[in-house]
Amino acid sequence: MEKTNNGINLLDDQSYNVDQLDLDIIEYLQADGRISYSLIAREVEVPEATIRYRVKRLLDEGIIKISAFINAGKIKYANVAYIELDVDPVFFEDTLYSLIDMEKVSYVSSVTGEYNVMMEYVYSDNDDLLSFLNMTKAKPEVNRLHSRTIIKIHKAQYPARLES
Repeated sequence: MEKTNNGINLLDDQSYNVDQLDLDIIEYLQADGRISYSLIAREVEVPEATIRYRVKRLLDEGIIKISAFINAGKIKYANVAYIELDVDPVFFEDTLYSLIDMEKVSYVSSVTGEYNVMMEYVYSDNDDLLSFLNMTKAKPEVNRLHSRTIIKIHKAQYPARLES
């Protein structure tokens, strides 16, 4: 059984075709995840049933996920650290799953370069961050770790624009 997060396969490499209508719908949902399907339908000039079907397909295939985004820069008690890990390839997938399951880990990705995992860790204070870094460094599958503390976020652009 493949691990999922809210019904989305987290390590799914399958790609799907999206057309201009899908991209238009995504753009409206990125601007306001609570927008009504009837308003989107009016704006893009298609039946509301088409919008309902398309959004359901986009959600079911894991192309989009509708959720609330917390702007950590606006919350006084939330601090964010970017952490890069060099993980032994033998344990790579298991390491990804363990990071994904951690509540305070807000972002995990596979990357190229010196490190093969990039993540964000939201911490309450320096002791919390130090404890997490020490625990992570102690894992035998972690060869190296590099961390940066975010002092101030000047731009966090969500949504990103897609082109067909």
